[in-house]
Amino acid sequence: MESDKESFAAFYERYRGRVYRFVVRQYGTGDFGKAAYYSGWRHLVVSSRKSQSPKDLKFAFFQYLGKSTSGQPVSMHAEGQSNYLPRDIEEDGKWSVVFIEHFKRLPDAMKRRFLFKHEIGLSNNAIARILDDKTKYIEKSIEEAERMLRYSMEEAGCPKTLSLDKLYRESRVVKPPASWDNEILDSFEIWLRQADSPDQRKGHVEDEDNDPRGGNMGERLKGWGERFKQQASQLKEKFASKARKRHLSISHR
Repeated sequence: MESDKESFAAFYERYRGRVYRFVVRQYGTGDFGKAAYYSGWRHLVVSSRKSQSPKDLKFAFFQYLGKSTSGQPVSMHAEGQSNYLPRDIEEDGKWSVVFIEHFKRLPDAMKRRFLFKHEIGLSNNAIARILDDKTKYIEKSIEEAERMLRYSMEEAGCPKTLSLDKLYRESRVVKPPASWDNEILDSFEIWLRQADSPDQRKGHVEDEDNDPRGGNMGERLKGWGERFKQQASQLKEKFASKARKRHLSISHR
């Protein structure tokens, strides 16, 4: 919250796997999923200027993640994405691979609630606050998702001794690609400058992540996808320029 890059990097290291799996198991790992992941972390940096406490900041972060996967045809974006697990696990044919395939077939709202509980690690009460829903509906939805998954796994021949918790734990080894990690960390200063712009500080311009005039979340994420590619290209050019300067400096010596 004090806008220190090392602190942001520490928070990112702690949550990057959970957030990555939360996003790509709904959106997939293509441009749309990458844009959703990218915009979520940008939102965290921008929100740090407005939050009153670490608890408020984490709530805003998770709420944004929930909204970004709410009310959108997310299964369309995840369709055809196969790299949910590392290749060695997929080739081993472990039951966790089958589990993820069945998970992809759940209704989108169930996926989101299941992931908030089993991936992010939130309580039913916390999920209800984040999604602005009743706790009893959250509980029923997660229970139904778990029941459907157990039935599907038993039908597939999975031993009953393998619990859902164990199956999902096996699938949690997947992490974001190193290139995604580098782009997020390299963008920190850019996002911080955006958060500190005069318009943002004076409140004249709404944060575009929350601006209702910006269309639905799906449309905003498509826009983010294009901006993401542009910023990534700018970062690559920036580092390439620095590398050329270093090379010339060494050559002159």
